[in-house]
Amino acid sequence: MTYMLRHMMNRKGISTHGGTVLSGIAEGAIATLLTLSLTTAEAAAQQQDIAPELVARMAQEKQARRACKVEICTAFAKPAPGAPITCDVTQTLTQQEIVARILGGSYVWGYGHVQCKVKVSLDRSLIAKVMTEAKTIMSPPEHAFICDVEDKEPAKGKAFSVKVMVTPAVTFEDGNAKSVAYEPVKTEGSTVASAAVASLVTVDKVSGFVSRAAVAEINKFLYEKCKEEGVEIARK
Repeated sequence: MTYMLRHMMNRKGISTHGGTVLSGIAEGAIATLLTLSLTTAEAAAQQQDIAPELVARMAQEKQARRACKVEICTAFAKPAPGAPITCDVTQTLTQQEIVARILGGSYVWGYGHVQCKVKVSLDRSLIAKVMTEAKTIMSPPEHAFICDVEDKEPAKGKAFSVKVMVTPAVTFEDGNAKSVAYEPVKTEGSTVASAAVASLVTVDKVSGFVSRAAVAEINKFLYEKCKEEGVEIARK
C-alpha cells in the first residue's frame, strides 16, 4: 500500500521527499471557509523571511474578515434564527503555513504564498443544530474559491490561478467537529492545478491528513479564536 500511494503521488506531482505539491489549495479553501483563521498577521510577523509588504497585506485581510468572524462566533455562542451569514473573505496562506499546518511537514510545497477569495454563506439553522443536538452534520452549500498561487521566487509574481469548488460536510458531536468530508471537489484552471487537487482528494481518502487538519482548525476557531474576539462559546 505504501509503495502504491507513493507511486500515485509522484505521478501527480506530489512527493514525500523532494517533489512539488499543489494540494494545499483545497484544504486551505475548506479551512478558510470554516475557520477564517488559518493564517494571522501575528503568525506571519513571527516568520523572519516574510516580506513586510506581505505582513501588511495579511493584516488588512484579517481586519476585513473580523466582522464576519465575530458574526459567526456570535451565531455559535448564541444560536438564533435569522438571515444567513454572508460575507466576502480574502485570505493569504503563507508558504510556511502551507507546509507546517496543511501538509504537516511531510510534503514539499514547490510554490510561494496562496491568496484565496470566497463569498461565505452559512445558514443559522445549521449552526443552531450544531450547538443544540448531540450529533449532526453541517453541510453548507457549494462555495467557490478563487486562488492565486505565487511563484516560489517572489520576484516572478503569480504562477497561476485556480478556481476550487467545494461542498464540505462537517460532522459535529457535542459542539465539536469530529470529521470533515468535502466531495465533490471541482476545479477550473490549469491542468496541473486540477490534477493536483484531484490528487489531494485521493490521498486524503487513504491518509486522512487533510480532514484531520481541518477538524483541528475548526475547533481551534470556535473555542480559542472566538474567545480572542471577546465571544466565548460554552463547551458541552
